[in-house]
Amino acid sequence: LELQVIDNGPGIPEAIRHTLFYPLVSGRDGGSGLGLSIAQTFVEQHQGMIEVESAPGRTCFSILLPVGAGTEHDAP
Repeated sequence: LELQVIDNGPGIPEAIRHTLFYPLVSGRDGGSGLGLSIAQTFVEQHQGMIEVESAPGRTCFSILLPVGAGTEHDAP
């Protein structure tokens, strides 16, 4: 399963791209820097990946999650 979130904002500053998913790192004034760290933890706990591509005028976050069959939590 792939989910993409795309915006047309200013892009992610080059200076924080390598630490973007670290806790307390934010590119926005007043941002807590927790959202992407939490998202990455959630995605990795489900054996997925989260990636980002950013340039001025376009940022795309891609979340890739495996689609498994036969887990004990599936409905009958």
